Amino acid sequence: MATANLISCFFPNFTFIFLTSLIPIWIWWEFIYLEDDHPEPKFMLLFAIILGLMSAILSYFAEAKIYQYFTESNYSYYALSAIIEEFLKFFLIFLFIFTTRYFDEPIDAMIYMGFAGLGFGFIETYLNICSVMINPPSEANVYLLGISVSILRFLGANFLHMLASVLIGFGYAVSFKTRRLLPFIYSFFMAAFLHFLYNIFIIRDDVRLLIFPILWAVFFVTLIEFKIIKVKNGRLGTYTSN
Repeated sequence: MATANLISCFFPNFTFIFLTSLIPIWIWWEFIYLEDDHPEPKFMLLFAIILGLMSAILSYFAEAKIYQYFTESNYSYYALSAIIEEFLKFFLIFLFIFTTRYFDEPIDAMIYMGFAGLGFGFIETYLNICSVMINPPSEANVYLLGISVSILRFLGANFLHMLASVLIGFGYAVSFKTRRLLPFIYSFFMAAFLHFLYNIFIIRDDVRLLIFPILWAVFFVTLIEFKIIKVKNGRLGTYTSN
């Protein structure tokens, strides 16, 4: 991407791209936030988003490194990419949040992981909108294109990252309470598999639309998981969010 073109992602279009990337994230922010009966400090939620953004940057370099060993249509590459992205989201949250006093309830694992997914989705959306504004189809309105990308990613990629992250958070919460590793491993690979399905379906015109009912089915499973964790909720040790 030429430097001159890249500058247009920040000036004079920064405000437009930022807001159209932020609004779908804000909608899912409200959904996750309202699921927590004891809301986490907003600065910690923002920190989780930043960690998700950082995991997206790390994923980019990791996937660029392994891409040379695969062809573009190789399913193994998409599977490995999904595992890398989900692992990095979890690893950063585990390292910088789950080891702090702010992780004091099982449901917090789902909340913080969900916000990490939002951060990951935000940077991807920003870059996608930037890309279509730099290289739009001829005579197309770049602002309408940007809004269209934002809406599609709200229903697709942003939705996916949030769901996959929350699934991992659910598995970690159950493992933390039961002191058994299997629930986390199972949830992690289910999230990675969902991510892999999305990657495959979205590039194939014949099955692309099928990914949306799959995502919404997982969404309703996620709602059930939130209820399960709330029923089994309890303080972890002596830590407190206050």
